[in-house]
Amino acid sequence: MDSAVIKIKRAEKHYTELAELLTKQKPFRYFLETNFKTGEKATFAKRNEEIASYAAIIIGDLIHNLRAALDHTYWECTERFAKSEGERSKIQFPIISTEKGFKESVLPGLPSRVSGLFASALASLKPYREDGNHCLCLIHDLDVVDKHKLLIPTGNFTKVSSAMIRMQVPDFPSGIINCSFGNCYRDVVWQVPPMPWALIRNKATGPASNVVEKELDVPVEIVLADVDSSRPALEVLQEMIATTKEAHQVLKSAI
Repeated sequence: MDSAVIKIKRAEKHYTELAELLTKQKPFRYFLETNFKTGEKATFAKRNEEIASYAAIIIGDLIHNLRAALDHTYWECTERFAKSEGERSKIQFPIISTEKGFKESVLPGLPSRVSGLFASALASLKPYREDGNHCLCLIHDLDVVDKHKLLIPTGNFTKVSSAMIRMQVPDFPSGIINCSFGNCYRDVVWQVPPMPWALIRNKATGPASNVVEKELDVPVEIVLADVDSSRPALEVLQEMIATTKEAHQVLKSAI
């Protein structure tokens, strides 16, 4: 089987694994904290470090397989046209800064030696950053980042509204507008009458600290904040997979 196809299928398997993980587990959750003694209430996000890190590992593996699929595709199309072992050893799918640099430093080499049709096919993919194929460049850039640090996903709480919280927490402050709820500790803090000490002391159950946490049912999308905090991570990754498949098909069909 085509090695690039194997890499893409592996990336799709990672995608399925990630989707299942995010369905069964919650890397990010949202809570109400109540201090019965002081009367202070607060809402805040909490990250499950283990799940978030595991998700980051899956994301890194997915992206690495996509980058490898691009390289395998390009190698299979060009390696027999290399003039030396040194040139052959440096073959990889090109990602260039500008279209001008691509036309001057990439197209005249291996692509043109393969054929004019192949060079045109590669050019149609626009593998450059300035006004080029953003998704192809993103695959390359994130693969480089993942070599040094995990691509930790982030919880997007921007769809949380005060009205939504008030349905679960009636005394939540009303009239909050033009605000956002995020990953910081204590997004909103407010005061309610504290519970009399006698009632606190006589509570049948409860923590010694008199502080209770309650998870709230709010929508939390998982995003790659450094990539696009407005789109779910799964949507962005799905686009990367589709872009890699397209690049593979375009180049292979030109051989």
